Amino acid sequence: MDNLVSAAGGVCVVSVLICVLRMIAGGTKLKGQAELIMKLVLAASVTAVISDGALNLELPDIPSGTGNDYSAAEQVRDAELIRQTGENISEVLRGQLSAAGIDTEKIETEVNILEDGSIIISRVIISSADNDAAAELIRSSLGQETEVVNGDS
Repeated sequence: MDNLVSAAGGVCVVSVLICVLRMIAGGTKLKGQAELIMKLVLAASVTAVISDGALNLELPDIPSGTGNDYSAAEQVRDAELIRQTGENISEVLRGQLSAAGIDTEKIETEVNILEDGSIIISRVIISSADNDAAAELIRSSLGQETEVVNGDS
């Protein structure tokens, strides 16, 4: 860090010297030659800082990946997929019930996703004014084996 601060100070000093030299030299031949020398000094100081930084660059230690390192991310992804799938199915069921004239307060769908990607709707929890009619409509949509539970109790 100290090298970087001193290099920045050096660049500022050289820049100031270039500006002073332009003002003093005016339009003479000396101006062009002196400016060239100062620009070379500036380029050399910047190159020194960059090369020193490149030589002292420390890369972070990145552990090698194994299959176990991704298990937490896979669990989060699977949980989110199950949650989103359940919400989507609940919204479709809410639309079907609404089209049938059945108002629902709550529809919660419990979903399981198997390793082969198939979706199993294990249970639907509903709260409605007419739970029996809602349950019958849900079973006709999802299958008679679908467990429909009264969410009011």
